[in-house]
Amino acid sequence: MEFRNHPIIEGLRINEDGTEIFYNDVLLRAFKNDETRANPTLKVNFMTKAHSVTKLVCEAWNGLSEHSAQRASKINLTAGNHYSNLEWKEGASNGVGNFKQKIKVEDYDDILELKKNEKTCVEIAKMYDVNPSTIARIINRYVEKD
Repeated sequence: MEFRNHPIIEGLRINEDGTEIFYNDVLLRAFKNDETRANPTLKVNFMTKAHSVTKLVCEAWNGLSEHSAQRASKINLTAGNHYSNLEWKEGASNGVGNFKQKIKVEDYDDILELKKNEKTCVEIAKMYDVNPSTIARIINRYVEKD
């Protein structure tokens, strides 16, 4: 079976289906992350972190994702981690975690100005369609304490 080097992580070599992954010439042992799931995620540990085998294979063989909101996904869930069965998809696999940011850093000055003009956190939150605690955190973070 063929191997490819990971495009970012130096010393990481991955075969075409992720059954053999070497980091600095040491074979990494894959483990199932959550065996309660129908299709548990295979992971390998290196650099003090657990890494998804699916993501590593996809990065090494299909190229890096276009942006951070994409995830490596199996085309056929039962067909394994061969690179030809992997693709980049938008959003998290469980539907959680792909959020559009409602308040941008550029909005902070306007929020602080509204608060100075005696608008409440609830009123400001309604304007930005966010929870009032989000507004309170921004204000507490950026308003100087006496």
